[in-house]
Amino acid sequence: MRQVRSELAPTHDGKRNAPIRKLGIGLAVLLVLLLLAFGAMSLWKPRMVGRILAPAAKLDTPASLATWPWPRAVQDHPYPGVTHWLDTSSPDRTVLDLFRFDFRANPHLRLEMFDQDEDDGRPYDNKAQYWPRGVGQITRLLNTTGRGSVVAAWNGLFFDFDGIGPGHTASHLTPVVLNGKLFYPNAGNYRWTFGVRYVKGKPVFKTLFLPRSEALAGAFDFAAGAAQCLIRDGKPLKLEPFPRPGQPQRPRPVMATPQEAGYIPTVDFIRTSRTSLGWSRDNRYLYLLFVKQPGSETESAIAFRHGLPSSGGWMLSDLQRFWLALNVWGAINGDGGEPAQLCYRRADGSYLLVPPHWAAANRRLIFSPDFPNAPQGGTLMVFYVRDAHGSP
Repeated sequence: MRQVRSELAPTHDGKRNAPIRKLGIGLAVLLVLLLLAFGAMSLWKPRMVGRILAPAAKLDTPASLATWPWPRAVQDHPYPGVTHWLDTSSPDRTVLDLFRFDFRANPHLRLEMFDQDEDDGRPYDNKAQYWPRGVGQITRLLNTTGRGSVVAAWNGLFFDFDGIGPGHTASHLTPVVLNGKLFYPNAGNYRWTFGVRYVKGKPVFKTLFLPRSEALAGAFDFAAGAAQCLIRDGKPLKLEPFPRPGQPQRPRPVMATPQEAGYIPTVDFIRTSRTSLGWSRDNRYLYLLFVKQPGSETESAIAFRHGLPSSGGWMLSDLQRFWLALNVWGAINGDGGEPAQLCYRRADGSYLLVPPHWAAANRRLIFSPDFPNAPQGGTLMVFYVRDAHGSP
């Protein structure tokens, strides 16, 4: 009632002082807005900048756990022939998973690759809506289509896309081989092709530098290109040196040679999530290294471009340093950053899932094999290890 009365029958003093009151109200509103803006900035800074700056190291400082063994890692055996190490002791909150698949201890294990374009509405047209099926949905599909029990699955090699999120499509950068058949022979050719060939039921892992499309089906059962080759025949391949302050990077496209890993500007140098594979000389062991950073790839790229100290995640050189310490015969770097995702079967039959950062926050989730309401944000290709004689 007071507000109504003052509006309908104001006093003489009220009329005279109205401009002053309006000015006072305006100043008060402005003050409130400034305080709200300051409060929002104070809340925003620790979330965004804090992840970049603290704890932090010089941009080219090697990751503290880019070596082997990891003295504080927890080891378990989630499946016959599979050993898993988990290390959460990194001071920058990077979480590390290492898997060793022993194809002698469990000869039914197989590394294969699933492509989201192989079963959509228009198969093999080099265009697939990649987002809805994350690694959880794809694992559920593989477990129910007669391919045996999926032991572990993770994002595959690099691909192209027209946007991030539902409704956007992905396409291939290079030809791929699925079940011994070549697809997308006219796609581009970048860096190294990685894949596996089964000889008398046993895997042979290998990399080929810019192979001709017509040679791929005879060389692999499952393969894709655009990988970076870190170790070949037990020796490290050349990496691009970390740029000095103010030094411009080589412009794209960057042509690689058989002596080089395959340089990708910015991507090589930022600390980010990584998925990387290594294998032994006798092909008995396949290793999967999954590096999960606490922040995002975007934050890491901003830190690199502005010369800010960075924390969390690994550089490409950290991967190579790790594989050299593990004494592998071959190793590659696959796609990582925001799309990096992983799931693996636990001893009780459930699955632990690490969703991609571009679709969900940093979490480690437990699912039943049907993955109800699993996060989306899939990738075009997915590598997986399955037990050909197992049951979901």
